[in-house]
Amino acid sequence: MKHFELLQSLIDESGIPIRNLLNEDEVGTQRGGGRNNALQELFFWSEEDRSRYKLKSDELELVTILECVCADGTAPVKPCFVFPGKLFAKDWMTVDPEILLATTETGWTNDDVYIAWFKKCFIPQAKRHADPNFPIILM
Repeated sequence: MKHFELLQSLIDESGIPIRNLLNEDEVGTQRGGGRNNALQELFFWSEEDRSRYKLKSDELELVTILECVCADGTAPVKPCFVFPGKLFAKDWMTVDPEILLATTETGWTNDDVYIAWFKKCFIPQAKRHADPNFPIILM
């Protein structure tokens, strides 16, 4: 409880707007949900461009997603998808240039992937969203 009281005190004293408060998380999921969920369909879409993508598979392959949400209820920073492998097809990069696609041997993120996402996605996209008169707080 002390952590949240200190955070609230910092926000109140400095006047940092909620659009400058962001939270990053990492989640791992099996592509397609695995064999027990072979009938399951996953849908991904963007509120801005209304593009819709559907994934249906019985694959057990792990995909890790780095995602970021803002305290104002928006998701101003595009995610990073980490696939297992060494290389990926160049046409994967045509989906959205602000999304980071990466590969690692295991499909888990690592320091290199996180730093690339932080530099390519988080910093420029969070700056566009945040009030430039206040610091950006990433929790």
